[in-house]
Amino acid sequence: MHVFLEKARDRVEQAEVYHLQRKVLPVQFDPDGLSVIKTKQIEGVALRAICEGRLGYSTSTDLAHPEAIVDAAVATAAYGDPTEVQFPGGIIEPLAGLHSPATEALSAEQLVELGEAIQQRIAVEGDDLEIGVSLQKTVEHVRVANTNGLDAEETRSSVEVGIEATRAKSGDIFTVDDSHQLRNFSDINVDRVTQRVRRLLSLGRDVVSSPSGSLPVVFTPSGTLALLLPLIMGLSGKSVLLKLSPLAEKLGQALFDPRFNLIDDGRCVAGASAGSFDDEGVPTRRTPLIEDGQLRAFYYDLRAAQQAGVPSTGNGYKGGLMGGSNFRPTPSASISSLLVGTGIASEAELIGGIKHGLLVDGVLGLGQGNLNAGDFSNNVAAAFVIQDGKIAGRVKNVMLAGNSYDLLRDHLIGLGDKAEWVYGKVLCPAIAVNNVSVTAK
Repeated sequence: MHVFLEKARDRVEQAEVYHLQRKVLPVQFDPDGLSVIKTKQIEGVALRAICEGRLGYSTSTDLAHPEAIVDAAVATAAYGDPTEVQFPGGIIEPLAGLHSPATEALSAEQLVELGEAIQQRIAVEGDDLEIGVSLQKTVEHVRVANTNGLDAEETRSSVEVGIEATRAKSGDIFTVDDSHQLRNFSDINVDRVTQRVRRLLSLGRDVVSSPSGSLPVVFTPSGTLALLLPLIMGLSGKSVLLKLSPLAEKLGQALFDPRFNLIDDGRCVAGASAGSFDDEGVPTRRTPLIEDGQLRAFYYDLRAAQQAGVPSTGNGYKGGLMGGSNFRPTPSASISSLLVGTGIASEAELIGGIKHGLLVDGVLGLGQGNLNAGDFSNNVAAAFVIQDGKIAGRVKNVMLAGNSYDLLRDHLIGLGDKAEWVYGKVLCPAIAVNNVSVTAK
């Protein structure tokens, strides 16, 4: 790492090196059984250099030629954006629990055994199912160093479980998927990781006609992303700077129902992006974004923070708005772990309080609609009619539309009392809202 900085030091004002080593062991089962076991390894560096006030960037998997990587970063700086960013220095407090030696020692045979158990558990829902299971052990070592004295590194490990089950009948295909990410293999319980898929397969056996109109909708934790994605965009410091967010210049205002709370927590060990530092070497932290309905903060990476004249919140991640897991993209303002506050009612109680509406577990085309204004418009992937407080059956060819800001301000029915992880990035309970536009095709 330091050889990159030494070669860059005399040529630039500042330099930063991001180094990633990752080893992945994936195991995949298709409906016919075990299909893939193949270890993958990746190692690469990304160099950011500020030269004559402009930002240059280069990446490479060839660590044997650091001078070439520095040359590339300096060359791109000539065409880079002007910046006054200062890379961080100082000492970072380590976060415990990110790495499990037992997880690192996990064998392919153990993953295969788990995958077989998951397939068998779901198969009890019917012999007409096609069941796919993917498992992956990941161990990665991340290091960020810069010419301002920072040198931070840590090892992170996790196990991911993905499930997809499809029931195909004449004129109808119903697919349910789910995913889980855990730090410790010993925490994986077959009944728990298959519970949601089995429940949805059971609820989805019968297809019924969908209601239309302005209706109450209960979003399961997995379904809430349709509702939350506009907020994720609107709370980005970059969106605020670009005047794309309707939340700009509204800090301290009561913009949501008083029961609604939202926190970004980069130090939540169970989250997929958890770490002692973000991809820019800024210490992670817990940032309350919305408290009791009041807008409290935005999340920032270094560049957006510098432009706004505020400190970074430790949300500079590679891979876009929801963050990724690669060394090549440049860091940008992204959520770490988004925690939605729970309520006092169970999901069953939220459903039980609705006379006529929908339970939505997932949508297609996530991200459609004018998200900058808070609007969403999606076809449902898995949704069910609620009639007199009970699930009456599954619906097909239904579209939802609404405005997240309006729904979470004026039409919040309630929040579930139990939160679940969605894609390892969002920890959220069920959310019930009224006045969602439902259109049956």
